[in-house]
Amino acid sequence: MATVTAHGATLTVTAAGIRVERTPMGQTLLPAELTISPENLRGWYHHAPTRTSPGWIQFSVSSDAGHPEDTVARPLRGYPATHGVPNVVAFAPGQTEAFRAAQTALTALQGGYPVPGDAATAAPDGLGVTAADAADGSSTVGAAASSADGSPQGLFDLPNPAADSTAPTATAPEKKAPGSARGQSTWRRVAAPDVLPEPDLTADADGPVFGQNVTVTGDFEPYEKGEVWDMIAAAGGTVGKNVTKKTTVLIIGEWGSVTSKEKRARELRDKGQDIVLWTFDEFLDKIGTQRRPTLSEVKGTDAPF
Repeated sequence: MATVTAHGATLTVTAAGIRVERTPMGQTLLPAELTISPENLRGWYHHAPTRTSPGWIQFSVSSDAGHPEDTVARPLRGYPATHGVPNVVAFAPGQTEAFRAAQTALTALQGGYPVPGDAATAAPDGLGVTAADAADGSSTVGAAASSADGSPQGLFDLPNPAADSTAPTATAPEKKAPGSARGQSTWRRVAAPDVLPEPDLTADADGPVFGQNVTVTGDFEPYEKGEVWDMIAAAGGTVGKNVTKKTTVLIIGEWGSVTSKEKRARELRDKGQDIVLWTFDEFLDKIGTQRRPTLSEVKGTDAPF
């Protein structure tokens, strides 16, 4: 469980979803509690606080989730506009670490990865590792609450079960999750860079990626997510961090379970949105690029890596 103290509220993120609890003063203008399940989280807008100015996170949820209409509104501009809005969590000037911690936890939840600090051993609705995966021993589950030597693990430290003798180990290499023995390197690979690349408008306009709004999900070993983003942009595509109503393509990398992004894309497609789902190999084929071999594939050979 990842818990952050914001301005007038406490934000808690777990595999089960998001809960915002207002302080007594915060309840004078806003509902005492806001809960959002992972399947209803469309994404969030955000503005980071500085030493002298406030910041905020504005959640966007599915319109059919039973939340007030303003929870699916466009991003608000300026702190006065966010004041008193139920789907906004405000951060006071100087609360930069709390803001970053919230962003880390939300990114993990939205991406379908174990939430740092969450001791749950299985995530519902296809997030992270499912109970079925745990049952057949095909992948690692959960994140240790403490390290092997008994020292407490930081709330937002990335899990490293390799140092935890009690953590189960992965037995199926094709099912990788951040909780596996290679969890930290996998996390770095799938972590989203801070800056989105701009689409190359000089790319082939007849190419299958040109003009598309593309989001990626999963692991693209040996590529990092930023490299995949660069390939999309080089082909003239617009990269999106989350699946939204603008998304036209979702590229799916290997993962131990269905991520929340893939689940959201399928839901939108079932509702009539024009979204196509490509595997990473299909994407590489469409842009005319061969997959770079992994280290394990060339180890012991004369092939260059």
